[in-house]
Amino acid sequence: MTPWWHPEQVAKRRPFLDVRRAAVKAVRAFFQAEGFLEVDTPALQVSGGVERHIRQFRTHLTEPFGQGRQELFLHTSPEFAMKKLLAGGLGKIAQTTRVYRDGERGPLHHPEFTMTEWYRAGLDYESMMSDAATLVQKIARAAQRTLKHDGYLHWQGRS
Repeated sequence: MTPWWHPEQVAKRRPFLDVRRAAVKAVRAFFQAEGFLEVDTPALQVSGGVERHIRQFRTHLTEPFGQGRQELFLHTSPEFAMKKLLAGGLGKIAQTTRVYRDGERGPLHHPEFTMTEWYRAGLDYESMMSDAATLVQKIARAAQRTLKHDGYLHWQGRS
């Protein structure tokens, strides 16, 4: 079996990597054009979160100079840290980051994946829905996926 990092295997994956690069670029361009501040919150958290259906990866931080060891969790979403920034007065923030979820693996799931999360303080849910629809359209165009006449993005027989 040829390893995933073999040049032949990497060459097969290159088109997908190019699409991903275009999609991430479109995400950042959308939020920059809309005046969002891009933030980068820590992946290590003191709490694993409150979602009972999501399992977190646990790790330990060994403090220097024999100060002990602390249990920490890899974030399953940047939500909590971003909401702290909202509470601190930042009203328009976005982040594209790696997140980690234990127990999730399948054809469309991997325990480590990229998530985009954003907040606009003071707007209603319809404005957020509009953001999401516009963002998906921009990603689809950047990834050279055509939107059908019905306005939906279609992939592997799904809309």
